[in-house]
Amino acid sequence: MVNHRKAKEEDRADLSALWQAAFKDEQPYIDFVFDRFAGLEHTWVAEEAGQVIASVCAVPVLLKKLPGVYIYGVNTRADLRGKGVMKALLQTVHNEEKKAGRVFAALAPASASLFDYYKLFGYETMFYRRVVQRSIRANLWAVADFDTITAPRLATLREERMACDYMSFGKEAHAAMVQDLYTGGATTIETDNGYGVYFETRDTLVFKELLADGSSAAAKILEAARQKTGREQAEIYLPQYSDVFLGEGELRPYGMLCWLDDPHQLTDPYMGLMCD
Repeated sequence: MVNHRKAKEEDRADLSALWQAAFKDEQPYIDFVFDRFAGLEHTWVAEEAGQVIASVCAVPVLLKKLPGVYIYGVNTRADLRGKGVMKALLQTVHNEEKKAGRVFAALAPASASLFDYYKLFGYETMFYRRVVQRSIRANLWAVADFDTITAPRLATLREERMACDYMSFGKEAHAAMVQDLYTGGATTIETDNGYGVYFETRDTLVFKELLADGSSAAAKILEAARQKTGREQAEIYLPQYSDVFLGEGELRPYGMLCWLDDPHQLTDPYMGLMCD
């Protein structure tokens, strides 16, 4: 018989083994997820014969001040996949989180093929990002502050600059997410007119988030980043309805949402920087 419950300290070995088998992450990241980002108190497990066979994190989030959960780390023991184990566990998570006052569950599928998979569980694609490819012109006078955005500062910047309904973590999970960004090699950049979070590849700056007072302000952020890194190309992930570089780029699906209660009206919903 399969039992569904919240994770406990004694589940750590099973949780770690499942996670490593599914995602190939090293132990420090696994500890990060269960100690700082989600916590065992927000982790649900399916248990059979005293062993954890599946797990999922349900991290509290807000969207338009609506309480919900961000579903992360969905994994089932390899020999039990395709047998309805995760479907049953997610249904329990949905039911129990609804009882706790949450009105939605959201997630960011790890691959394009998983959008159809999660659709079977009641999720619909609701979050898109516009991906813009740009050459960055040289500007010797471009200036900005680098790596000075703390977790509280990023929360403030997002609140000030997001004109849409955007998803946000609570204080502890948000701080953990920012730590994960920096640990993963992210650089933050800020000017008086905007900010960005980017990673460097061999020849491109990949901006996972860029919010600015229009295209001119965004271009100056790119130019300052070029001055620092020498990279002349940028790949920029923008909110779907951003007016930055309007008319440019390709719209790509990013996140999905399942209402646990009656649907609510959302204005230009945005989800990004989700530890995905």
